[in-house]
Amino acid sequence: MPINRRSINMLESTGTTMNQYSTEVKGDNYYGYSDGYHTVQVIYSQFVGRVRIQASLSLEPGTTDWFDIVPDTTAGTEFNGLGYVQFNSNDPANRAEAYTFQGNFTWVRVYMDREHVGDGETYDSSYGQISKVVLSA
Repeated sequence: MPINRRSINMLESTGTTMNQYSTEVKGDNYYGYSDGYHTVQVIYSQFVGRVRIQASLSLEPGTTDWFDIVPDTTAGTEFNGLGYVQFNSNDPANRAEAYTFQGNFTWVRVYMDREHVGDGETYDSSYGQISKVVLSA
């Protein structure tokens, strides 16, 4: 019997938003897949800020049920030991990058964090945006 894999949009353009969670999407474990492979593609447009990939093992996750994922492999910028990839104003991201990780996660989401940029609240056009985030599992 073939396994029906899927790709789903997690986040559309962030526009002038400073900090934003993507839609929470069902991971491999939710569907009973056992390989646990997930790939997140992020399309950046002159983006300045941090991106975290988060997962949960809970069927109905609360705010404390999420944890950061550090991808196994990347087609782009490596995640640091603190669980995020960061782009600064002297080198904004203007490309698509893919991040692959493995785990039997029930839910997956992405968090765009710019609390450390400027005053952390006021958007400036030089901060760019994330154009799209897609999960393939």
